Parts: sequence; structure tokens; C-alpha cells
Amino acid sequence: MLGVTPPISTDPPKESDVKSSEALMADLVSLNQFESEQERKVRERLLSNIAQLVSKFVHDVSIKSGMSEKVASEAGGRIYTSGSYRLGVHGPGSDIDTICVCPRHIYKEHFFGEFQDMLRAWPAVTEISAVPSAFVPVMKTVISGVEVDLLFARVNLAEAGDKLDIEKDEILRGVDDASQRSLNGPRVTDMILNLVPDVATFRTALRTIRLWAKKRGIYSNVLGFPGGVAWALLTARICQLYPTAAPATIVGKFFPIYYQWGWPQPVILKKIENGPSNMQHSVWNPKLDRRDMAHRMPVITPAYPSMCSTHNITASTMSIIKKEMLRAMQITDEILKNPGSSWIGLFEKADFFSMYKTYVHVVASASTSEGIKDWSGMVESRIRTLVQDLENTDNILTAHPQVGGISNVFLCLTDEEQAAASQGELTPEVMNRKEEDLGDKEYKKIYTKNFFIGLEIEKKPKDGQGSRVLNLFYPSKKFCAACQNWDKYNEMEMSVILRPAKRSDLPPYCFPDGVPKSKKKTKRAQQNGSADVGMGEGIEEHGQGPSKRSKATPSDESGPQLGAVAESADRAAQSSDFTDPAASSSVNPTLPNGVPVPNGADPTPSISGVKNGVTPDIQPPPGLEGVPPPSKISMSHFATAANGVAGPGEKNTEGLVVLNGPSS
Repeated sequence: MLGVTPPISTDPPKESDVKSSEALMADLVSLNQFESEQERKVRERLLSNIAQLVSKFVHDVSIKSGMSEKVASEAGGRIYTSGSYRLGVHGPGSDIDTICVCPRHIYKEHFFGEFQDMLRAWPAVTEISAVPSAFVPVMKTVISGVEVDLLFARVNLAEAGDKLDIEKDEILRGVDDASQRSLNGPRVTDMILNLVPDVATFRTALRTIRLWAKKRGIYSNVLGFPGGVAWALLTARICQLYPTAAPATIVGKFFPIYYQWGWPQPVILKKIENGPSNMQHSVWNPKLDRRDMAHRMPVITPAYPSMCSTHNITASTMSIIKKEMLRAMQITDEILKNPGSSWIGLFEKADFFSMYKTYVHVVASASTSEGIKDWSGMVESRIRTLVQDLENTDNILTAHPQVGGISNVFLCLTDEEQAAASQGELTPEVMNRKEEDLGDKEYKKIYTKNFFIGLEIEKKPKDGQGSRVLNLFYPSKKFCAACQNWDKYNEMEMSVILRPAKRSDLPPYCFPDGVPKSKKKTKRAQQNGSADVGMGEGIEEHGQGPSKRSKATPSDESGPQLGAVAESADRAAQSSDFTDPAASSSVNPTLPNGVPVPNGADPTPSISGVKNGVTPDIQPPPGLEGVPPPSKISMSHFATAANGVAGPGEKNTEGLVVLNGPSS
């Protein structure tokens, strides 16, 4: 038995279930959710090159440390993948989370020193951003157009070669906290694959859930929604409860089960264990830890040390998730009543800016393109705390953070325009200004990232007496102070400001045609915030910009003119979510559009005009002459389940992901 309870049903799929699953996969194909053969080969080539580079890195550092050639050659150095790529639910343009596991004589300083230098010498590497002080130290890179996040883990062993088994809990003995967090990425991912009854069915269902969550704006751990790991765990539990079901059935059961779930009853895939003796890693236990007791929707990782993957969920985001699950449940019920009907309605993108009448607008700005990346990321990481403070503010029932944010670049001719850009007060003329319009005039670029929080406001009293004042003084002051306390904050180069806004006063870039949709007053709309909330009283805009920028004068008192229009890469990325369906044993080997589905692996449609089997030329890192290619065992550690999986004891000549069965 997989899971902590017996399955609800072991009935085989009906013909209608198979038909619905075929329709689901056909829709996912039509939504361009599959990685092409060419993209797959690029990723595999890159990972093989990185594996060789890590091996060379460990060897070179070992020699410098005075070790013999024999010992240095045996020191190893291996890479593992985790997240969506390892699970086989990635798609076109998605990144790869890669963990570099090194023996005990290799330190973080070597990784961010010598190894980073080796990466910079590789012509295929076009971007590197190293964050050694992060909670999980990482080097974010772009290699041949593929985003690769490189994490470091140091194990307490003399060698880290093919015999290394990171699935055993003993691997965590003597490692530091950062290495433990890095190692648990692939440990959790692989355990999920081992704890589901059918990997192909699980992957199809998970791809569907991921696409739905992204389209509906509820996929973001940092903002208080479930992230990739949490959605995977939730899907895996339904697969355990219906071990023989078709993918469409898993999706159909997902929404009603979790909509009615008895939260804070945790979702777990296996019994929580305390780990080997004399290990002090903290394990999720609400009976002993009051912080664990406060988790609203606990979804627990199966690998030791078990942790809550949804600890960021707030009262507001929990309410929003449940509303979205209710909507999805109603839609999937209708789809399953008509086998073979389209699933496209499930993936309709949420129209965030029509949901509420009142919003909070946060503008983070910086004077450089590099500066805005780190600064806006830090500001975004504080949004969840702001949401919690807004929840505790009088008259606010729900604070709904928008996922993704909107990025803009403005061309400013004067200090006043720079100030207006950083505070969301630009005129339409400046908002639409382009470089070709300026000729020889000197200008300065201001980079901004805009975040929005929709507010559901308490209804007026029945007697209609008394005014409702939306007082954001405390939460806005606290939020801006927290942002400005960042150790890299530079008041001459960065600023952050927070302000309330009615929907009619939102900046044009929030709407496809530049203006908000006209909306009739409905009962629901009135519940989501009324236009007569007194936003002009008890509110101050908070934020300190560069001292050389003077504050622009608002155009009127009732609603400030906000923001600017430029390119919004974030919204574009958000609208092009990816998901690849996997094949199920209960589904025909060919999709309705003729795309083949071999043995639980993904169909791999060809890029138009490019023949399958032709791999784009990728220049390998310099200095790899004499470094052997990765072994099949090593390849299985960084392979993706999208290529299929091998069972325990099976001959694995392709270097596929190997399933070892559920661990005890």
C-alpha cells in the first residue's frame, strides 16, 4: 500500500475515463505544453557538460589541496536535478534546478570561486548571477539560452562518485544546513516518484494541475500560494488514493477532495519519521513546535527531515485557493459528464484586475537593469508579510496578491520625471516614450517592477451610517521600512512606494486595451469592495526614493495617477505557462493529433522547419579534453522522468530515472 491510508478505489479506468484523458492530453498539446526533441537534446547536452565540468572542478581543487592524482580522480563530484525537470513536468523555456554534490574537502568558497570562474570561461554561458548568502546559496545562469540554477551541497564523505546514494538519510549526517536544504531538493523529488503508483498518470495529472494553478494566479510559494513542490505532493496523494485511475479521473478527484479537506489536517505521502539517531535536523511536528501548529494548509515533504511546503499560506491566500478549487470542481464535473469534451475552460486565465474595486499598488524602482532584479526580488519577498498586515487592517476582509508583477522601463529626461517614474505618477506622454522619439536628447532609464494586491472591503453597515476609512499607514510604513533595511539597499539608486488605488485609477498597463473594463454593479462586486471607501483619509504614501529625486505632485487628491507603460516580460511569461502531459498505460499510444506517446515518456513534437534528430551545436566548456563522459549511473541522477523511468533491477542502458520503490 502506498500512502498512510488504504486507497479509496482500485477500479480500472472506464472507457469514458480513457476518452476524457485523451481529450485532456490533446488540449495540452494544442496549448504548446510539450518540449520539442531539439529542446530535449539541448538540455541533455548541457547537463552532460555541466556534469563533466563539476568532475573537473573537484579534480582540480583536489590537486591544489595536495592530493595525489589517483585520489583526486576518485573524489568524484556529481550533479542531480530536482523540481519540474526531474519530475518530468517541465516545458518549453522552463529552467533546470541542478544540485552540484561535492566531497567534504570542497567548500562553498570553492564553488563560488573556482567553479564560477570555469563557468565564466564557457562561451555558452551568457549570464551568471551568484547569490552565496541566500537561504539556499545559488548561481543563476543562462547557458545556450537555457536557465540553469546551480546549487551547492557538500557531503561529509571523501568521495562523491557513482556509489554516492543521496536517498539514504545517512547522507545528511555532518552536513551544514544549506547543504541539507540543497540535497533535499532531489531527495524529495525522487521520493515522490517512488511513492506514486503510476508515474505516467501522476505526471499527466500534475502537468494539468500546474497549468491550472499558473493560469489562475495561485502558483507562488513566495507570495503565500503553493509552489511546485506543494502542488506535486497534493497530486501525488490523490494518485495514492486512486492507484489505478486514469489521469482525467485524478484531476476530477483533486478539486473536490481538497476543497472539502479538513485543514489543518496535513497532507502526507508516508509516515513522518524522526530520522537516524543522533541527527538534530528539525522535523515538522505541530505538537512540539507552535510555528508548525500555525500552518493553515500543511502539505508535508516525505524525505527526512519532513517540512511543511506550504508554511507561507495566509488566511487570504487560503480563501482564494478554496474559491479557485470550487470553480475548477464545477468545470471538471461538467467536462467529465461529457467524455471527450475540451478541457480548455479549466485553463482560462484569471482576470485579476477585474476582481476588485480597490487595490494596493507597490512600485519598486532602480536605476539599472541589474539593480532592479535583486531589488524587486527582495521587495516581492516582503509582499506576503504586507498581505498579513493588510488582513489585520480594519475594513479589509481579503488581501489578494497578484502573482508575477509587471515590469516597465521608462525614458526620463529630467529629475522630476525620474521621481514620477519611481512613484508611479508619469504622464501618458512619458509612459509611451520610445528611444527613437528622443533623437540626440540625453535621457536616463528608470526600471520598475509593480506589484498589486486586490482588497475585498467589508460591506457598508445595513443602516448606511458611518464612513469606512481605509487606513494603510501602519502596514505601508512597516513594509517600506522592512524593504529599506535590506543590506544592499542604496537610497541613491533604489526606491519603493506603496499606495492605494481604485480600479479606475490603475495604470493603463494593467489592462489589455489600456482601460479598465466597464462592469455593472453586482452583489459580488459590492462585496469585493465599494467605491465609496474613504481612501483619501488616514492614508499616507510611504517610500523613500533617491534623495536626488524630488517627489512629483499628484494630479488629484481622489486617486493618484499611477505607473507607466512599457514592455512587461513578466506578464508575457505568466501567460505562456507550460505543462507536458505524460502518457498513461490506459491511454492510446497516439494522441488524437498523431503525436506518439512511447512507454510513459512525453511526446516530443518537432520544431517547425527543423528535423528531429538534429541537435543544435553547443560549444562545450574549455578544458574538458580527457574528462570522461558521465556514466549511465551518473546520467540517471540528472535525467528527467519525461523520458520514461526504469524500475529497480531493470537494465538501464539509456540512463533513465531509476525507481527504487517506496523507502521504509
